[in-house]
Amino acid sequence: MIKPRRAKSLLALLVIAFVVGWLYWNRAARTDMATYAPADCLAFVEANDLTEVAQGIEATQAWKALAGPVGARSGFLPNRWLIRLARWTGLGSTQAVLLARSQVAIVFTGAEASQVGPTLTIKPLATLVIETHTTPRRMRPTIEQQIEELARRVYGQPLLSRKQIDGVDLSEWSSPDGARHIVAAFAETVAIIGNDEPSVLHCLEARRGKRAALAGEKQLDDLRKKVDAPNATVFGFISKPGVKSFLQAFALYRAGSSAEAVTVSRIFSDTLGNLVDGLGWSSRFVDGMVEDRSSITLSPGVADKLRGSFVPEDKLALGDLPFVPPDAHSVSLYHFRDVEGVWRDLNAIIASHADLVGAIAARPMLRSLLKPYGVEDPDTFVHVVGTRMQTIRLEETSPSVLVTEALDRQGLRKLAQQRLGVKAKTENVGDFELMLSETDNWAASFADDHFLIGPAEGVRRCLQAKAQSQSLTSTDAFRKSQRLVDVSLPITALTFASDQHAAISFVELFSEHERSAFSTSATAIDEASRSFPYAVSVVILKDAGIEWTSRSAFGRVGSLLVTLAPETSK
Repeated sequence: MIKPRRAKSLLALLVIAFVVGWLYWNRAARTDMATYAPADCLAFVEANDLTEVAQGIEATQAWKALAGPVGARSGFLPNRWLIRLARWTGLGSTQAVLLARSQVAIVFTGAEASQVGPTLTIKPLATLVIETHTTPRRMRPTIEQQIEELARRVYGQPLLSRKQIDGVDLSEWSSPDGARHIVAAFAETVAIIGNDEPSVLHCLEARRGKRAALAGEKQLDDLRKKVDAPNATVFGFISKPGVKSFLQAFALYRAGSSAEAVTVSRIFSDTLGNLVDGLGWSSRFVDGMVEDRSSITLSPGVADKLRGSFVPEDKLALGDLPFVPPDAHSVSLYHFRDVEGVWRDLNAIIASHADLVGAIAARPMLRSLLKPYGVEDPDTFVHVVGTRMQTIRLEETSPSVLVTEALDRQGLRKLAQQRLGVKAKTENVGDFELMLSETDNWAASFADDHFLIGPAEGVRRCLQAKAQSQSLTSTDAFRKSQRLVDVSLPITALTFASDQHAAISFVELFSEHERSAFSTSATAIDEASRSFPYAVSVVILKDAGIEWTSRSAFGRVGSLLVTLAPETSK
């Protein structure tokens, strides 16, 4: 016969065992979201913990400073204890459970192009995958309600249809004209939502093994390791075809959608895309900012051919920026071992990795890179400048001023005359002579051992900063960012840029005010944003590729959200 005390102990152990077993059974075991991405997809982005994203945003310096003045909530999450309970047990409101347990991924599978008259419209085919770790009976009504609300906002009066394909339930919301669609598939604990039915089905087929999946691909695994994806909040991957597609989209965005622009963009994307095998990117929250890390894998042999001229021999001098005014929007520093060698190697590498048309087009494309700075003859330019260059942008949308070491003054003066004209006017700014174009608002100047060229007002302000010994290096925002840079590394490109406008625009997306808070809180917003450090980014040629790292208020995801948000939300 069991004694009462022993019986109570046994009962307590059974209860504990039951609770532990129940918690284990209800735990949300992490899924590799790449199993939902077809192996031939263009790009893939995943976030495995939405609460970590929300908590990270709340903890940033910019959110803490701006949320109040802009009119956004100080926090995204409800009671933290309830979120933990929902994560471990699945108990709580459906919204809390979905937020606490869901993993999400976005898969880009292609693009559709349509043309009406001279206007070319490109629609990316994107699919959102939500692994809810929650039963369909519970999660499906909530997700469908959110999609319904979105469809009504976007389409007005959407048309809903339902069907089943291969045992999978599909719901489709269509615009009244039938041109746009939102397709949702529900299978077990996952919801897959996209703007194209085949893309949605392909993601399901990848998960079920009917189609090759991205998970397990060596390139994906290698890039995850390089950018430390397991310890990141967000991870992204772009394949080689994806790199070409995004380059073409970028070229079309910059050049327009004419027939000529389409042809040029295709040559541009194929030529440069042949140099890149893939790209991995991760984002994490560090010390109240967002750190983005990118690793660009170059095609075999490209990095080795560039290393001799690309990688500098000595360190960057961050304290020596005499021409950068204290209120400049951004400054980029470029440091090479051999500028002429970089130019020669780039021409040779691009030509060797392009087809006949690309090889012919490569040289004028490269020459056009320096035209915005007033350099008409790049071949001569690389002969007469030193290994260090700067581009200074005084306003966010203004052209930059180019500053170089002047190795050959006579050669640089001839280049300046090509852009300004032989009858250029002159004026003095302090002890320096400013040469002004006879036809437009462009200027150049020699100051000590440097050569400056760019918009006249910009060059003038850079000379005044030097003459008055007023530099960006004296500002608190710059000094905060300067501490983040490890100058012992072989840095090829380093950029400091004001983060104020980007940070304000991001926080304003979440404002609860019907109209912009600037009308009543402009002073408070301006004062808060002035305390932010400059966003800083570093580029290094390493191993078989290029590593790019940055620290900013809300990172590249924040910038993308601001760019894609409707104008009424900005």
